[in-house]
Amino acid sequence: YPENAWKKTAKNVSFSCVSASQMHDFGEIPNLFLTPNGIALSKFVSEPVVSEEREYFLWLGRICEEKGPHHALDVAYASGERIILAGAVYPFLYHQKFYAREVLPRLRRAKQRARFIDSPSFAEKLGLLRNAKALLLTSTVAETSSLVAMEAAACGTPVIGLRRGAIAEVVRENVTGLLAESFEEMRKLLARVKEIDPEACRRYAVEHYSAAAMADGYERVYGDL
Repeated sequence: YPENAWKKTAKNVSFSCVSASQMHDFGEIPNLFLTPNGIALSKFVSEPVVSEEREYFLWLGRICEEKGPHHALDVAYASGERIILAGAVYPFLYHQKFYAREVLPRLRRAKQRARFIDSPSFAEKLGLLRNAKALLLTSTVAETSSLVAMEAAACGTPVIGLRRGAIAEVVRENVTGLLAESFEEMRKLLARVKEIDPEACRRYAVEHYSAAAMADGYERVYGDL
C-alpha cells in the first residue's frame, strides 16, 4: 500500500487482514484484526489422494505479468519437465498483450511439453490439482494469501513457490511444499517434490485451512467490535 494511505482513517473503521504479512503493510494504525483465509475442504478431500505417478507440473491462476506464468514456463522448460498452464486471460489490453508477448512464444517453444487450458471449470481445476507433481507459485509481488496453495495441499499436491509476502505463512515447508528465493532455486526444487508426503500434506490442510475456522475467526472479530 502507498505510504501514509491509512493516516486519515476514521476511528470507527477497522481492518481485517488475512495474513501477518498483510498486517505489517498497514503499519501502526489501530483496529487491526487477523483472520487467515480458509477453503471449503470437503470439495477437495472427498476423494483419495492420487498415488500413481504424476506426469506434469501445474501453474494455475490469472494470466498476468505479476503472477509470473512466463516464469513458470521458463522453470519447467529449463528442467525438461512437462507443465500445464491453466487460467484466464482477462479482457484487459495489457493482460492480452502480455499473453501474446511472453506466454504464447514460450508455449510454442516447449511444444508438447507445455499446454494451456483456458478458463478451466471447477471439475477440471480439481482434476489438474489432484494429478500434478506440484503447483508452481511464481508471483513476483507480495501476495496477501494464497487460496490455490491451500487447495493444492488439500488434494495432497505440494507447492513449490517463491518466498514472497504471505506465501511462507500459507505453505508449511517440507510438509505442504518447498520455497525458493529465486527462479533458479525453484528450478532445482522440482526434483525434490517426492520428499513431500501427499497424505501428510493433506492432513496439514485439513487441520489449518478450514473455511469453518475462518468463519469462526470472523465471528470473533464481529463480537469484539
